[in-house]
Amino acid sequence: MSRLPLAPRPQTFLGLPAAAAPVAGSAAIFGAVHGTPYVSDPVESATETGPDAVRRAVTAACLDAGHWDFDFDGPLLNDGALEALDLGDVATVHDDAPGNRKNIETVTGAVLAAGATPILIGGDDSVAIPFMRAFDRGEPLHLLQIDAHIDWRDDIGGERLGYSSTIRRASELGCIASMTQCGIRAVGSARRQEVEAARAWGSRIVTVAEARRQGLAAVAAALPRDKPLLIHIDCDAMDPGTCPGVNALSPGGFTFPEMTELLGAAMRGRRLAGFSIVEFQPKADVNDIAATVVGRLVCHVLGHLARAA
Repeated sequence: MSRLPLAPRPQTFLGLPAAAAPVAGSAAIFGAVHGTPYVSDPVESATETGPDAVRRAVTAACLDAGHWDFDFDGPLLNDGALEALDLGDVATVHDDAPGNRKNIETVTGAVLAAGATPILIGGDDSVAIPFMRAFDRGEPLHLLQIDAHIDWRDDIGGERLGYSSTIRRASELGCIASMTQCGIRAVGSARRQEVEAARAWGSRIVTVAEARRQGLAAVAAALPRDKPLLIHIDCDAMDPGTCPGVNALSPGGFTFPEMTELLGAAMRGRRLAGFSIVEFQPKADVNDIAATVVGRLVCHVLGHLARAA
């Protein structure tokens, strides 16, 4: 394998081993800070990036990955049942959207080709577009998006690969057999035509209110089981009191226990193809609350993978 466009980080997630390449059967964690910004987006300052803030905060909060994790009634990685590695960050820069997309897709594709499970920490929602494109070379998948917004815009100001179009672009991939969009609420970029397009495609849109009426276990139970699952989380799916570090605050979102219940129920009895969590904004965070929450959600993915291994 040729050298991947990755940059090692000074702190790995939970102190896990750093690696320059994925390993078969492992969970391969990597960050991607920049995707496809809109023309109006300001250049990010050189402060701590989202993936690095998550690595630092969750490592400090969890102390040692080998210690007892009461969310799983045992060590997180189940006494070595799962190998987890931190690949560092995909090489991206704010003003090179084509290069960013190429590098994110290349790294994700290499992880899949190695027989590992890719776990992406973003970065704005547009980083998930090339992440999902890498899956299009493989088997059909079911997509679970957990988000406040449906992200079905065909374009914003002519940009078709920005963060308002993530799920519209996913719907065009041959590998996406079905999709469930859960956590939807309030007002985003969607207009009537985007909602109608999503429903016409066959998307199952589940608002926060509907999810609470049905129960999260019931929402997860309705996910098909005949194909692997691709999970995509936008941090604004959560209530600002749970995850304040987001770009688009929207009250009424999921709590942390609701998120972990939904994740666990969705992964139980299904094979996870990949996982992405995006739209964490460290500049908007309060006392590392959001960074720690994002990190613990990744931990829950690792914990469930370790118990399915």
